[in-house]
Amino acid sequence: MEWLLGNLSFAFAFHKAQPVAIVDEIVRIWLDIVTPGRGAGESHWLFRGIRSIEQQAERASRELDIRSDLRRWDEDFPWIHHELIVRYLCGGLAS
Repeated sequence: MEWLLGNLSFAFAFHKAQPVAIVDEIVRIWLDIVTPGRGAGESHWLFRGIRSIEQQAERASRELDIRSDLRRWDEDFPWIHHELIVRYLCGGLAS
């Protein structure tokens, strides 16, 4: 009975998982970790604005790098697409 429930939960999670949303959330969390926050010298509104623009540009650049790495992975290893990996991990966690 446990074997059947494990297989059913794996199949359900595998088909119900939305890899795009999961990958987007992982990328967002990773960017929050690797993109530096506000630093010293932001007491003036102009410096805060400039730093905010720099930070957004750096964040966008890193996001493009991550997404191009994922695209390259999919081209190099078409039999194990990154979204398929996410589906397998969701199914494994569910079972």
